[in-house]
Amino acid sequence: MVKNISIKGIEFSGIASGIKSEGPDLGLVVFRDDMNVLTAYTRNRVKAAHILYDRKVDKGTVRALVANSGCANACTGKEGVGDLSAISKVLAPLIGTPPEKVLFACTGVIGKRLPVDTIISALPRAAGSTKESGIDEFARAIMTTDTYPKIVQATCKGKKTYKVVGVAKGSGMINPFFATMLAFVFTDFPVSPETVRRAFTQSIRDSFERITVDGECSTNDTIMLFTRQGDEDSHALESFKETLGTVLKELSMLVVRDGEGATKVAHIIVKGSKRKEWAEKIARRIALSPLTKTAFFGSDPNWGRIIAAAGDAGVPLNPSKVDISLQGEVIAKGGTEVPFDEKVLKKLMDRKEISVIVDLNEGKASFDIFTTDLTYDYVKINASYRS
Repeated sequence: MVKNISIKGIEFSGIASGIKSEGPDLGLVVFRDDMNVLTAYTRNRVKAAHILYDRKVDKGTVRALVANSGCANACTGKEGVGDLSAISKVLAPLIGTPPEKVLFACTGVIGKRLPVDTIISALPRAAGSTKESGIDEFARAIMTTDTYPKIVQATCKGKKTYKVVGVAKGSGMINPFFATMLAFVFTDFPVSPETVRRAFTQSIRDSFERITVDGECSTNDTIMLFTRQGDEDSHALESFKETLGTVLKELSMLVVRDGEGATKVAHIIVKGSKRKEWAEKIARRIALSPLTKTAFFGSDPNWGRIIAAAGDAGVPLNPSKVDISLQGEVIAKGGTEVPFDEKVLKKLMDRKEISVIVDLNEGKASFDIFTTDLTYDYVKINASYRS
């Protein structure tokens, strides 16, 4: 766990408010000065109330973020959006900011409204306990089925050294476009949203849109980047963009490694394609195949499941040209099996990280994605998630 993290002027808290039956469930971030914000939300056409609310707020500067677990506040109609407005009006005077400068993020069970009275009664305690060193408490307050808080810190250099700190939650209902997660990046680097918008978008494509656990797209996916206002340090701009990409990538890997019930992470690489979009579709199809994922869990070098999934991706594929490698061992060439020692390969697949390379041998385009194995525990967790 990362410790001793703080950014001057940004305070965090995380408390047990009563949204969940036990444990921390209400996180608060207070910015002592106005902050710029860049946001990205789920592509699911069903969107949580906090996204509908935030879209009216995130065009300007912000002073606070309220994030909760235990209730997704999704599919709650106009009332769900109104609940957030009511909470912001009570919180605003406690932290000295207008209500319209408060953003929200929610995660949990879909279909239930927030317990507004419970949250409002807890706001003085949340506001009164914020501190610059409180990011761990905040990270724990947004966890659902996560088994550990996800925090990444890095620095970039220009005229001075700047901090970039990321926090995320996510474990299940993880799929590219996005993953079912909340992710927040905080920095003291002064830069406008317009200057880093393209880098922000590309960093998301290279991180959270390249992981999957179960192929399910959430209603609540949210990524936010908070940057300082002020004169931009041009000497640090490129360094900041690279650091932002690194932080988001590391956060996304923490999410996929903590996939619900997962015991392994598999890196699916498809290369030798005529088009990148074809390589992407094949990689995603393999990564989402229940049969390949259960084979990973059982350390079963069943390459037939891999090539079958590749052939079902809806893009051109010549099976007689396909080579497949597993854990660095070639097990199929030209679409037919290469003799291999099954016991040796099963032992190699017992590792926590699995590498799968599918070479189409038809071009130079490639795409890669990270997925998990599919285990008994995943079924157990999700069979009783609501109850």
